[in-house]
Amino acid sequence: MLTMQIDSPETRRCAYMRCAAPLEYSGQGRPPEYCPDRRWDGNRTCKQLAAAERAGERAVALDVPLDAFRQAGDRFVPAAQALARQLTEVVTAVGAVRDSAVARIGEAETAARTADDRARAAQAEADEARTRRAQAEADRDDAWKAATAAERAATAAKRDRDEAVADSWQRVTAAENARGAAEALAAQAARRQEQAEQTVAAQAARHEVQVGGLRADLAELTRQRDALGTALTTAQARASAAEAALAAERDRAEALTAEVARVRRDLDTLRAQRDAAATGLAAAEAARDAASAALDRATAREDDALTRATRAEARLDRLVHRTATVTRRPVRRNAPPA
Repeated sequence: MLTMQIDSPETRRCAYMRCAAPLEYSGQGRPPEYCPDRRWDGNRTCKQLAAAERAGERAVALDVPLDAFRQAGDRFVPAAQALARQLTEVVTAVGAVRDSAVARIGEAETAARTADDRARAAQAEADEARTRRAQAEADRDDAWKAATAAERAATAAKRDRDEAVADSWQRVTAAENARGAAEALAAQAARRQEQAEQTVAAQAARHEVQVGGLRADLAELTRQRDALGTALTTAQARASAAEAALAAERDRAEALTAEVARVRRDLDTLRAQRDAAATGLAAAEAARDAASAALDRATAREDDALTRATRAEARLDRLVHRTATVTRRPVRRNAPPA
């Protein structure tokens, strides 16, 4: 961003170089050259300090160069003010162009975003339209399929209706035939029922005779049952006595069983003792066999030792005999020298 601050040509500044503050001018009368109200050290004004500077310049002989500088400045200031005025116009124009360009750029960006949004919305609407079109085509196909299915169903229903009518007529005919057959069967059944009633009456008469015989048999069986009841009572009494005797026998059997168990325990104890004795006997026999073998080995070693001792005594006797023989021999002496 272009930034430039240039004083307006009408802006005047304080002639005191250390101040140079802008001066307000109402446009009436002589323009001010110094700040009217500003105070410095010693409560001096800008005009007083500027006069003191000029006095000091004169004292050091700088008044001529400074006057020349001021004259040059007086010539430069109008030109600078004109240039400043032109630069102000240029800066103003550039600012206007910049603001207009920025505004147009913003408007262009806004328009571009709006166009982009519209394009996206149009694309979305187009997609939705295509989707709706595809859905409409699918609905059309479904409707056509449904219409075709409805036509087929209507044709099938008509065919079923015709078949049902034909079947109904066949059923009516069959029902008429069945009714005739049923009537014939009913007449035949009536005849059979009459015959059956006659047969049942004859069988009932025979059954009455049989029932009379069965009643007599029942009376005889009742008498026999009573006799059997008496015999059963007697048998129950005998059975009670037998049960008592059986209980006594059971007690004796239990006592015998206990005695047998005790005898078996004693027998098991004796068998265990026998097995232990047999084991001890086997161990004793094994020890005896081992001792006998050791004795045999000791006897053999003793016999061997006796044999060796006998042989040693014989060698000793021979050695003693030899020693005695050597001892009895005369000792040869050396002859004296000639």
